[in-house]
Amino acid sequence: MIDVALQKKVTAIFLNSCFLAPMLLMTLAITIAPVVSAQSACDVPASNSWLVDERTNEHTVEDFWNSGGGNDGIVLPITSDFSMDLSINNDSAKAISMILTTGKSYTFCFTYIGDPESPPSNGAKADVYLMTQGNWDLYQTNYEVRYENWLDVIGFLPVEFRDTVTWMPFRDVHSYEKVTEDYFSVSIDSMSSSWLNDGVTEYFLVFDNWDNNRNTDQSASGGDLNVELLVDVENRLVLPKFTAYMLVAILPLSCLMVPVIINSKYKSYGLEKTNTENKEIIPILEQLN
Repeated sequence: MIDVALQKKVTAIFLNSCFLAPMLLMTLAITIAPVVSAQSACDVPASNSWLVDERTNEHTVEDFWNSGGGNDGIVLPITSDFSMDLSINNDSAKAISMILTTGKSYTFCFTYIGDPESPPSNGAKADVYLMTQGNWDLYQTNYEVRYENWLDVIGFLPVEFRDTVTWMPFRDVHSYEKVTEDYFSVSIDSMSSSWLNDGVTEYFLVFDNWDNNRNTDQSASGGDLNVELLVDVENRLVLPKFTAYMLVAILPLSCLMVPVIINSKYKSYGLEKTNTENKEIIPILEQLN
């Protein structure tokens, strides 16, 4: 009986460990992850090995009627590292548009530096956003009416429809506000299409030096800002789409299967044959007639 009880405990501990170990390892990996600076996150050479202007466009937020950029021939995605320097005027914004592709991981490292000829009175802090072209158009509209109350402009719309006329960062998370330097990574799962730009979606990396309609953004710096931008492009392993469904289904399936396995193990112990003592067969005496 002692061996059976010990075996039950070992089995229960093993199954519980298999269930909890992935979550514990993930928590530990996040906790001990080292802090990486913007400079060390991007391993980009000092000079570009290809013509960056052929695959990127530079935009200013004031140029509302030319939001598509000056280089209409951009059809090739970014596949190699590059770097560039930008100058952002006070109460203004600039954007770099490009095409991102699948199978690549893009790390953007940026640093704001105050312009010595027009130093910022509020410090060299500003905002950075990654957005699609449709949101860039709405962003420019927001800039055109920046001296008006944005809620007054869209106040006639019901609350549930206001998101359709308000610009949003890419995936609602790629907004980096009130920063001097920072970095982020992004990967594209699929090449989305748009009827506005010949079936290719352009992504806009926006450097914001004005007070936009977001409550969490940095106000204008009070001077000009210079930006040092590094873009590190790396190959990444693209898993088949069905693996995502498998990973999502692991947790609910484990919640169903683990109790079933434990229950079957405990039931099997009760069905095991016990050693029976050999009983002597007593012969039956024949009755004499």
